[in-house]
Amino acid sequence: INKEIIDNTWNITKDFFDLSIDEKSKYIYPQTVYPYGYTKIFGEILSSGKSSESNDGNTLKNPPDLKEMFSIGPSDPLAGLPSRIFPDDPSNFGSYWTSYYDSMSGLANKILSAFALELNLPENYFESYVTHHASAMRALNYPSLEGYELEQGQLRASAHTDYGAITILRSDGPGLQVSKDLDTPIWHDVPYVEDGFIINLGDLMKRWTNDKWLSTLHRVVFALPEDVCLADSTCNSTTIDLSLTRRRQSIAYFQNLNKDSIVTVLNSESPKYPPIVAGDFLMQKHLASILN
Repeated sequence: INKEIIDNTWNITKDFFDLSIDEKSKYIYPQTVYPYGYTKIFGEILSSGKSSESNDGNTLKNPPDLKEMFSIGPSDPLAGLPSRIFPDDPSNFGSYWTSYYDSMSGLANKILSAFALELNLPENYFESYVTHHASAMRALNYPSLEGYELEQGQLRASAHTDYGAITILRSDGPGLQVSKDLDTPIWHDVPYVEDGFIINLGDLMKRWTNDKWLSTLHRVVFALPEDVCLADSTCNSTTIDLSLTRRRQSIAYFQNLNKDSIVTVLNSESPKYPPIVAGDFLMQKHLASILN
């Protein structure tokens, strides 16, 4: 991926999050109408999207996540989603974000081709599922937490799996943890690799492969700066001194399918999942995570 595209997008995103809350709030919209735009700190509980799988009616039991966000969807009218709305300030925000989105879309298509070969499918198998895809791009700002008093169990991003096929993530520091999707997760720190991307599998890939490949359960905790971590074995503990935490930024590209795609378990005589419409599944999970 062209480094200039990455750097331009990264820096202008930081500039956007540096704006006043009043300015950023101009881009808050009803999520049933425009499921993108700006989301304030405390505006989402990602673990609620995960909890919605059980349909137990208790999806908002966890405290809200400590992050703010801005997101966009596809530009293709055939995707069946609202036209993009970009901030007026900073200038060039829309053009930089469009370039980054398009670069991630191309990378995601290459990854899907590799997945098809690994699954003993034709290399172009997944192409028909993303001809007018509903992929989303989301930037997240995790502010410094000095002076903040945590609620019990509160995290920067609560435990969840992503909803689509694959996710391409870029961040500027540690804090991400992963686990197998167990009733009692065992968390492992994801090493931070400068200028690297992290690839997550999403729920639709899990369903497609009948659990041969699992979606990645992950969360974001309160990582300390590297110089503190070197002297502190509890670097990613949720009980650390929050005055030592620093701001953290990430940008995620979520490779979703065409809204009308039907995801059916591949090559299995004993499917664990019924066929599902990709767009309906995506919106159900998204709306479950958003706080009014």
